[in-house]
Amino acid sequence: MAEADTVENGASVAPPPKPPDMVPASRLAEVAAERNALRKERDALSAEVGKSAEWRTAAETHAAELAAERAARAEERDLYRAGLLDEEAHVVARALYSAMPAEGRPATLGEYLGSLRAEGAAVPRALAGYLGEPVAKPGPVTTQPKPPAGAGKPTPSGVAVTGESLRAAREHFERTGGMQNGKPVGDLEPMRRLQAALKVPKA
Repeated sequence: MAEADTVENGASVAPPPKPPDMVPASRLAEVAAERNALRKERDALSAEVGKSAEWRTAAETHAAELAAERAARAEERDLYRAGLLDEEAHVVARALYSAMPAEGRPATLGEYLGSLRAEGAAVPRALAGYLGEPVAKPGPVTTQPKPPAGAGKPTPSGVAVTGESLRAAREHFERTGGMQNGKPVGDLEPMRRLQAALKVPKA
């Protein structure tokens, strides 16, 4: 009978496949738990990587801000060392430095201001006054204008023509009515007497 199991019509027959081993339910639960634990660990690591990128970006931003703050403080110190104590002078110095061509410009504002202190340096007119340099050569001395003809001469009433008498005549005119609707209403007689003495045409 055993031979019939292996031979059929003269041809050998393969034995039936062996049934697969069954995986215990406890093992399946253990594998599922491990898989879930690994997924949680992966998610936690992904979150940590995201936070790390945020921290790195924040650190780089903070470093850039700190560098800019230090540069600003150094620039301010250079301005005060150069003798520019006024905020307006700081604005002028920064504007002049920024307007210079990049090629040949001093590396820092402090170096630029230091170069202006060198002997024979051409100090810009906009900064000359702030640095204690003469802004422009003094012009010719102005002389007092000549008094009008007849100044100081007595009027027919015997009053000398002076600035004070002219002012008094104008105040009298204003007190007595002045101008109304474009026409003189006040008393112009004192002013006319003074004008006559100065050879000025009457009003």
